[in-house]
Formats: sequence, structure tokens, C-alpha cells
Amino acid sequence: MSASPPVLPLTSLLALPTVLLPGTLCGAALWAGVALPAGAQVVGAVRGNSLQHAAALILRGAPERFHLLGFSLGAVLAFEVLRRAPERVARLSLLSANPHAPTAAQLEVWAQQEQQVRAGRFGEVAANLAGSSGPHRQTVLDMAYVVGPEAFLEQLNMLRSRPDSRPTLASYSGPLTLNVGQADTVTPPSLVREMAALALQADVQLIPGAGHYLPLDAPQAVSTLLRELAHA
Repeated sequence: MSASPPVLPLTSLLALPTVLLPGTLCGAALWAGVALPAGAQVVGAVRGNSLQHAAALILRGAPERFHLLGFSLGAVLAFEVLRRAPERVARLSLLSANPHAPTAAQLEVWAQQEQQVRAGRFGEVAANLAGSSGPHRQTVLDMAYVVGPEAFLEQLNMLRSRPDSRPTLASYSGPLTLNVGQADTVTPPSLVREMAALALQADVQLIPGAGHYLPLDAPQAVSTLLRELAHA
């Protein structure tokens, strides 16, 4: 007589798959120090002809319902996924996020970066961006070279065309976590407080001593977040 199949614990049956979206010029190495939940889908790099196209690619490969976690540009993309298919996002976590449309100063910087890349100076752009990552400079630089100039130009296009996502966030009623480093000068804690005022259900976590690259600066804090939300 054959043995009965093992009975899975209820928490295993209810575990929500997680999809992780990286930031500008970031890849899988962003999460190298983070303990990821079983079955997590790590997007290698944000790609697409537009923000809408990138969101469609994510939805095409994602489970029917999932926990969506986005870092920086990944958070911008997470907002677009949420606009397109809110019923599929069972839980949303944003790391180092900015819900605003671009400023004139940002548009000017991105235009200069595009000119440099098209002139064959991608290495210079990557080095400048990595310079703001503190002790993780080499990791960020290595990721940038893996992602490459073609993907970077796509990402610049997404950043330039991003809409104001505050109405999208305000309309989301699902579980929401907002994490930011207390020393983040790119997406400062004031943005998290603004988002929390729009989505009162948000669990806000300010990580002491961490800067913008939260998964690199505070991998244990991100690991704890993922562990606590895996069966929440």
C-alpha cells in the first residue's frame, strides 16, 4: 500500500509569491545579501520600450496574485503594474520610492545622461551614479555594466515619462509597506511620510543608518520584511 502524500502546513498553502523589481542600472546582485522567500521571482533588470510595456512584461510572467516589491525605479514600475492590474497585486512593498512625476531638474539630468551614453560615455555615467552608493560603489558599478547602456536608455525613458502616482497609491486599499533609509537623500523620508498620508493602512519603516540603496545598505532589514510578509 503506497504511503499517503505529506500534508502541507496551512502557511505553505497560503504563502504569497513575491516579485522583486530592481532600480535603475540594478540587477539580481541588488538582493545578494537578502534572504528571499521560496519561489520569489527576481527581475534581472527593468526593461521595456515604455513604462507601460515594462509593466505588461512583468504581468505576463507574474503569478495570478502576488506580493509586489519595488526598489526606486522598481517602485515606479510597481505603480504602473498597480494601475494596470490592481486586482493582481495582493500586497505592495515599496523601497526608496518617489511617487511624483519628474521635476524639470531631473529631466535635465536625464537628458544629459542620455547624451553621454549616445556619445559612447556610458562608463562615465555609470561611475557617477555608483559614486552616490557609498561602500557599495563597486557592486553598483558591476551591476551597471551587466545591465548595460541599451537597457539604461530604456530606463531613462521610463523615468522621464512616469506620471504622478499619488492618486494610484491613494486608491490602493491592500496591505502596504513603505521602507526608506533615514539617510536617503535621493528619495528622502519626507516622501514616505507623504505617501503614508495618502494610504493610511501603510506600515512605514525608516531604517537607521541606511541610504538610498536599501537592499545593499540594510539587507537584514529587507530580509526581515520579506520573512514577516511571506505568510501575512
